[in-house]
Amino acid sequence: MSTASKRRVVLHVLPLLLIALTACEQVIRPDLPEHTPRMVLQAFFTADSTWTAYVGRSAGILESLPLSEWTLAGATVELLEGDRVVGELRFLDQSKLYVLDQNPLEAGRSYSLRVSAPGFATIRATDTIPMPVAASADTHAAGTRSAGEDRPKPNHVPFVIQVEIQDPPGETNYYQISVHYYDGPVRREFFFSTRDPSIMGASDSEESPFEEEGWHGRAPFFKDTLFDGQTHEIELTEVIQPVFPSDPSTVSAYRNKLFVQVLHISEDYYEYHKTGLLHEETRENPFAEPLSVHGNVENGYGIFAGYSSRIFEFDLESYFEQDFDFEE
Repeated sequence: MSTASKRRVVLHVLPLLLIALTACEQVIRPDLPEHTPRMVLQAFFTADSTWTAYVGRSAGILESLPLSEWTLAGATVELLEGDRVVGELRFLDQSKLYVLDQNPLEAGRSYSLRVSAPGFATIRATDTIPMPVAASADTHAAGTRSAGEDRPKPNHVPFVIQVEIQDPPGETNYYQISVHYYDGPVRREFFFSTRDPSIMGASDSEESPFEEEGWHGRAPFFKDTLFDGQTHEIELTEVIQPVFPSDPSTVSAYRNKLFVQVLHISEDYYEYHKTGLLHEETRENPFAEPLSVHGNVENGYGIFAGYSSRIFEFDLESYFEQDFDFEE
């Protein structure tokens, strides 16, 4: 056979081989059990303050739902103390949330949310509002106010914040600290650093670009393992306002008020947020061990968790009226 003939044979055979290889592909579809939709609840509640609840529905792993169908607008959401109904939440179409018009709750007591809707099993979740913790917050200058590197940077608060918590003895208590201001109606949280061992130990899942300097992030949660029944001081340094593209001038955004919030949170609140952070960090890692986010909803999914709050307000105008040079 001539070389040209051999080349023609090869050219005819190659498409046949490609067709054969393609025909050998096998699409394997997993035999998944049929998904029974359940209701999903998310609500964090406290005394003497307005709070809301989100009610939605679950979907199967291969089920595609439009965004408008995730929220359940026609549910009956009842607040209970024991088996006694003490209030009913109403649905707000604009926010897609259920809100309690009057708040009859008291710290130190346990409450439940019971949610029912056509086509779904009734769900219920119970938790307790911790008693407000004795706490205080104060500030002192972050350093000297001379020229050069000692002057505050444009988006740094020029003082250190000290938070003091008087922890109740003989029980495990859980806390969360945040620093924020209001940009119109929007709450903006500051980043900060701390070397407090309780925060570093409880929040070791937080990615930190300043590992040698301690923990860095916002709104850490922690428990009182290292200071049970003691007065514990926490120092917050490098208090930094995040820069938003719509407002590159970071100084003017917080000239008025800064708020330090100390939350005394329930164990369910703590476990939900801690497992939620770990889930977010590992969800894209195929080698990570599967992790479920903590929940306390019977016959459904989600969280209903209590907290109490202490808020401390600081007037920043007096700091920024001083002779600081904020230019780069």
